[in-house]
Amino acid sequence: MPYILEHLTSLRQEITDLRNMNARFVGKGSDSQIDQSAVEMRANRLAEIKKELSQMLNRPEDPAVWWEKGGRRNRVA
Repeated sequence: MPYILEHLTSLRQEITDLRNMNARFVGKGSDSQIDQSAVEMRANRLAEIKKELSQMLNRPEDPAVWWEKGGRRNRVA
């Protein structure tokens, strides 16, 4: 479980950074090709993060991938 929490925290920080960069671009009002390319790259990365997060919701084929990293699961009898 710690791995998942660390990864989610990292993705959350990256999303915040990308949003802040996009806000600066909008405030700057520049339409240069380099700036437009950077906006597209950030939009693509946000789409990749969204895809990654949706894949994290799917249970892996091998339960050891998730359950063994986080220790024992609490079982209800």
